[in-house]
Amino acid sequence: MRTAARPQAAGAPRAALLAAVLMATLVALWHGWRTGVPEAIAEPGAERLECVSYAPFRRPGETPFDPAAFVDEARIEADLRLIAPRSGCVRTYSVSQGLDAVPRVAQRLGMTVLLGAWLGRDRTENEAELAAAIGVAREHAATVRAVVVGNEVMLRRELPEAELVAYIERVRREVPVPVTYADVWEFWLKHPSLAPAVTFVTIHILPYWEDEPVGIDAAITHVVEVWRAMRTALPGRDILVGETGWPSEGRARRDAVPGRVEQARFVRQFSRAAAEHGIRYNLIEAFDQPWKRQLEGAMGGAWGLLDSEGRPKFDWHGPVAPRDDWTAWRTAAGIGALLGALAVGLAARGHRRGHGHGRAKPARAASARTGALFGALAGPGLGVMLAEQARYMVVWNRTPLEWLATSVATLVVGAACIASAALIARRLTGDDDGQVALPTAAATLSAWLRTGRDPPLAGWVALLHAGVLFAATLTVVLHAFDARYRGFDWALFAPAAVAVALLWAAGVSRSEGAVEERWLAWTLLAGAVVMGVSEGPANAQALGYGGLMAVLAGGALLRASTSTPSSRPIAEGS
Repeated sequence: MRTAARPQAAGAPRAALLAAVLMATLVALWHGWRTGVPEAIAEPGAERLECVSYAPFRRPGETPFDPAAFVDEARIEADLRLIAPRSGCVRTYSVSQGLDAVPRVAQRLGMTVLLGAWLGRDRTENEAELAAAIGVAREHAATVRAVVVGNEVMLRRELPEAELVAYIERVRREVPVPVTYADVWEFWLKHPSLAPAVTFVTIHILPYWEDEPVGIDAAITHVVEVWRAMRTALPGRDILVGETGWPSEGRARRDAVPGRVEQARFVRQFSRAAAEHGIRYNLIEAFDQPWKRQLEGAMGGAWGLLDSEGRPKFDWHGPVAPRDDWTAWRTAAGIGALLGALAVGLAARGHRRGHGHGRAKPARAASARTGALFGALAGPGLGVMLAEQARYMVVWNRTPLEWLATSVATLVVGAACIASAALIARRLTGDDDGQVALPTAAATLSAWLRTGRDPPLAGWVALLHAGVLFAATLTVVLHAFDARYRGFDWALFAPAAVAVALLWAAGVSRSEGAVEERWLAWTLLAGAVVMGVSEGPANAQALGYGGLMAVLAGGALLRASTSTPSSRPIAEGS
């Protein structure tokens, strides 16, 4: 029977490991704290915006792609009353599904309308849409500022240029108000016959979505420069900036980073620039549109000045905090931190049951204290990151399959971190000498199925980290095919990367036979390199995310064969 603790394990000293996990937790807590701190940004140039895009499909399950969707007049009036304090004009994109009532409601409220007529590939639907738009424009000529015949039809390549011109000219002949067409600014240059057909030119300038994305620091300058360039390219034509804005959620595109502060900064600064340069404009958009997330990821549904519940995202004056749900998030993060500390602490203490009964009481007490300390340091950081992950899932998940996949991955990562913490706590208490190697996931699973006995702690660590490695590799592969509309789930994989780094620092490596893990790791590492190259050095989110992937891959590639001669697998029951 052993009566004294074994010498402390090889690897990083106990104090260094505790300091490292404390630093990781402090970084997580600092991140959460800073999202609730308001930032000073420039004041707006006017008290109201000239015009804002309006679509009523802002509630869960609502989408204009539903042929049966219909918005009643009472709903439209309620929406316009929310918009009226911020702008006296709305731009619509269709007159179907009840939107033909918008001019009638706007007239009662003293507002004006840029009336949209949607055009696509279906000529029969185009005819019905144009007939309805012409009728509404005639009936409400005092309220309809202009009819917008088609939106980004050339961008979507849905109609020939000549056919679109014919539609525009027909509407001009039949309505008593100006007529325009709206598209991304480059497409006006690519289709020169469009400009003579319209009363004025409507261009879209979205710095975030440009082929060469423009960061928030240069976004306003970019919009002004493009507006000036279009005036030069189309002399004598009045130009309306029909869409400009900035998303409050989503992923970075190079140095173009979505965010609530960034959105407030863009809108306020653009209102100043528009007043200074005399730019006529319409801002996209009034309300967040959750249905757009299916097409454009999280950022697609986050361009509204008001959220999908009709609440302002930021005040028109004064500082703005990065997160509007910080109070609720702080509560969730606090609960997560307490649960994380409890889970990690119990796991770190629980590993002694069944194999530490022969140790002297002082040694067992020291072990318990070390486990509790490690839990107190590591648990809050894990809890905060899992709270952040829950928010990420709400913002990014679009389908039941995505919810299922991310929920399973989150559970696997959380369990992997807790099991890793327990194993590291064992190393901190000197229960293992020298470097040790985890068993392979395949061997652990095979033994579990063959014997029916639960795997030892090291086996659980091996299995769970293999699951994390699979999830990370799958994520990187999906990025290769759908990078534009896929986020960087750093809150999910950051705790796992920290766990991998701490395992390595504690002297724990992969077994020589972990062939499957190594193949996944090499795929993951290659994907991380491709991601960094394709996203570019300006995208700090992509580089940081790629770094996390590299750490996870490195943890799987550090095998026992590269360790000291004292390396040994952690045996059953250890």
